Amino acid sequence: MRRPYLSAHKILLKDFTSYANKFSAQLKEQARLISQNEKVEYIYLNNSHVRKEELIRKKIEKRGNHPGLVAILSCLELDNSFDIYKNKDTQRLELVSRKRKCLHIYYYFIDKDLGLCFFRIQTFFPFKVTIYFNGKEKLAREMSSNNIDYQKEDNCFTWIDDLIKSQELSDSYDIPKLQSIFDRFAKKYVPILKELSTKWNLSYHWSIRQIEYAKDIMFKDQSQLDVIYGQLIKYSVLTASPEDVLSFLGKKQKGQQGGKVETSHKKTYLGYRVKHKNGSTSIKIYNKAGSVLRIEVTFNNISELKVIREVHQKDGEVVKKLTNMKRSIYSIEHIIRFAKAAISRYTDFLSKMDNNDKGLKELRQLTERKTENGNNYKGFNPLHKDDFMLFQQLLNGSFIANGVTNKTFREAISKISDDFNWKPSLP
Repeated sequence: MRRPYLSAHKILLKDFTSYANKFSAQLKEQARLISQNEKVEYIYLNNSHVRKEELIRKKIEKRGNHPGLVAILSCLELDNSFDIYKNKDTQRLELVSRKRKCLHIYYYFIDKDLGLCFFRIQTFFPFKVTIYFNGKEKLAREMSSNNIDYQKEDNCFTWIDDLIKSQELSDSYDIPKLQSIFDRFAKKYVPILKELSTKWNLSYHWSIRQIEYAKDIMFKDQSQLDVIYGQLIKYSVLTASPEDVLSFLGKKQKGQQGGKVETSHKKTYLGYRVKHKNGSTSIKIYNKAGSVLRIEVTFNNISELKVIREVHQKDGEVVKKLTNMKRSIYSIEHIIRFAKAAISRYTDFLSKMDNNDKGLKELRQLTERKTENGNNYKGFNPLHKDDFMLFQQLLNGSFIANGVTNKTFREAISKISDDFNWKPSLP
C-alpha cells in the first residue's frame, strides 16, 4: 500500500480509513461464512495467554487427523500497518507506516500434502499473510504414499523403515508446487484480492520469515541416549568457544559476520537443551521422545547468508556474484545446504568428546558385589579408607617393572600396615 496505489484507485487520503475498513469487514465476514459452511468453530481469543497450538491439538484429538479445516481463531495483535497522519508543519494529510493493533484471523487446517498448517491474515492494509507448516508432517505424508513404515511421536520420528529413501524425500522440495499450494490458500482465504486488483494485478510474494532444519539421531532406546546426553550437554556448554560457534554457523570471525556470540542452556519439560547463537542464526541440541537426539539450525533472517547468484546491476547488466541470499521460498535448497554443513561441523565437534562410558561400566563392575563358585565377594569402595589404601598401593611405581603378583602385593600391604598401624582385610 503506497500513494501510487491510492492514486490509481482514486482514493483520497481522507477516505483511506473507510476504504480499508470495507475490506476488513469482508475478511471478517468471509471467516464467519467459512465457519458456517464447513461447520467448524470460530473462536475469538481475548486472552493472550491462551496457547493456540494446545487448543488446536485438543480439537484434532476429537475430530481426527483427516484433511480439512480444524478451527478458525481470531485475536488482536500488533503489526506493521498504515494510518493517516496530519502533519502539523505542512497541515497536510500523510500516509504513514506504523505499528498498530488490528484483528488477525488464523485458519488452522490439515492439508493433504503439508499436514497441519495455519494461514494468518491481517485484516487491515497491507493485509499481510503468514503460512506455517511443519516439514515433518509433510515428510510423514510422503513416506506413507511411498509405503515407508515409520513410528512418530509428536513431531519426531522414533523409527523409520527406509532411512535412505526418507532422507531423499526430506531433501526434495518442489518449490513451484509449494508456491501453487500457497496461492491456493490465498485464493480461498483472501477473497478481497480480486477487488484490490481492479487496476493492478496483485498477488502475494512468498518469502521466508523463519525456517528450521534439524537432524535427528535415533537411538534404540532411551537408556542408550541417557548415558551420553548429560556428557554432551556439559561438553557443549563448557568447551564450545565463540570461535567454535562461528565455525559451526559458517561465519567469519571478523567483520560484519562477527559480533555477539551466545551460548545458553535451560531445562524444559523434556530435559536440557543447549543453544549457540550469533546474529539471527542459531544451532541447538536437545532430546526428543526420550530416544532421539536432535540438532537443529534456525534461520530468522536468511538474508544474512551469502550465496553466489545472479544480480541485476544498475546499468542493466546481469552478473553472478557473492551477495545476500534472497528471502524467497526458492532459496530453500540453499538453506538446506547451509544447515547440513552447520550440523556436520557441530556433530564433528561433539564427536571429539571423550566418552567415559567404558570407564563407568568398568568402575560399576569393580564396585558391585559378585558371586563365583558359591562364594560371595563384596565390591570395592574407592572412598572407603581400607579400599583407598589398597588402590594407592596398586599405583605404586615399584610395580611398573615387574608387575603385580599376589605375593609382592601382600608384602607391600604388610609393610604399609606396619607403618600406619592399619589392618586391611584381604581375601
